[in-house]
Amino acid sequence: MRPFLLSSLLGLPWLSLAALDFPSTPPVEPQNAAKTFHVLDGFEMQLIAAEPLVTDPVAITYDADGRAYVCEMNDYPYTDKAAHKPSQENPTDAHIGKVRLLTDTDGDGIFDKATVFADGLSWPTGAACWKGGIFVTATPDVWYLKDTNDDGVADVRQRVFTGFKKLNVQAVMNNPIWGRDHRIYIAGGSNGGEIQRVPGSESVMPLPKDFKPLPIKRNDFSFDPSTGDVRLESGGARFGNTFDDWGNRFLCNIRNPCQHVVLPYRYLARNPYLVVPNALNDCAEAGDQLPVYRTSPPEPWREFRAKRWVQEGSHLPKSELVGAGVVTSSSGITVYRGDAYPKEYRDFAFVADVAGNLFYRMKLVPDGVTFKAVQVDGNKNFCTSDDLWFRPVNFVNAPTAASTSATCIAKSSSTLGASLMTSTPPSICCVGEIAAGFGD
Repeated sequence: MRPFLLSSLLGLPWLSLAALDFPSTPPVEPQNAAKTFHVLDGFEMQLIAAEPLVTDPVAITYDADGRAYVCEMNDYPYTDKAAHKPSQENPTDAHIGKVRLLTDTDGDGIFDKATVFADGLSWPTGAACWKGGIFVTATPDVWYLKDTNDDGVADVRQRVFTGFKKLNVQAVMNNPIWGRDHRIYIAGGSNGGEIQRVPGSESVMPLPKDFKPLPIKRNDFSFDPSTGDVRLESGGARFGNTFDDWGNRFLCNIRNPCQHVVLPYRYLARNPYLVVPNALNDCAEAGDQLPVYRTSPPEPWREFRAKRWVQEGSHLPKSELVGAGVVTSSSGITVYRGDAYPKEYRDFAFVADVAGNLFYRMKLVPDGVTFKAVQVDGNKNFCTSDDLWFRPVNFVNAPTAASTSATCIAKSSSTLGASLMTSTPPSICCVGEIAAGFGD
């Protein structure tokens, strides 16, 4: 983080380099991480994996055997700082992202074995299982990866789709998930591109005779891996993609914690003369002044940056003009769909706020043809951490014994280690980091 701060502040001649030497916060060792959390309703956070088993996790999916495929975005935000430019293609970034396969060999609920299932990936952000392998979103491509000899390493590596623009690392496609209609739905982000089939990909998925490259702008998309059919979907938010039990799909987008996809794109496309301002409905209150209730101290550099922008008369959103305390980085929205928690937890959506070192829950309440997402915890959030290095980015409904629970994914620095935490009883898996966050 410090090199970024220096480059952004060197334009102020009245500041000495000594003035930019912001204090750093030491990391918490993995075995002590659980002590930093404050969780409501008697839940607790438990560590299920840390370095060296996993690094830089941003998404996770479980297969039928309870093994976890973890997408490691080691190339976030870039690998070639000198050449990387915002809002333009960045082909010089090295492909150092990975998918790690984690296994719990003794059944104690803690992963103790890891293999690099696949490396050499660009910006991997999610995986979905299919016929013993996984589809992985890794801009500019969608891959199919499969291990056929049980060594924990993918020997089938086939690009299926390509053509997605590698522009803003925070606006890439992400979170492929299965829908009830036998299609895999992918949050498309807002970078755009053209969905193309890769020659040879018919070896893992049929190629329809009438397939044509499909331009994609600010949309999501879906495909049926049994037929190869692909189509655009309404969406175009940032990092997050989830279904409830009834097939309603929800997204999140920076300062929009919960958005319901009300109008499917395929219906709107039938009438190009129908003007629809937005196919998404903000179920939750949205904007740049939504409060969060962090227990971690504000970062000194963030407070300094906010004050500087205010003094300069910046027109940035108000959430960027304060050091802490408001929603800035909604990420990983996931509807709890299991039966391990008490039944009143059904229809709760969990959302991470990366910069706030926390995540919260909202109750989805039917409201006509859409929903309201209601905060139920007053002036508290469901889970906060005192540790500035905790950066939750994603969740997944996970298998736990005979019941379904969920896992939180949190990224970390190389000092502390990436972590996969579960909240119990018995768990929602949260994916996160304990350093510069995905939405930061």
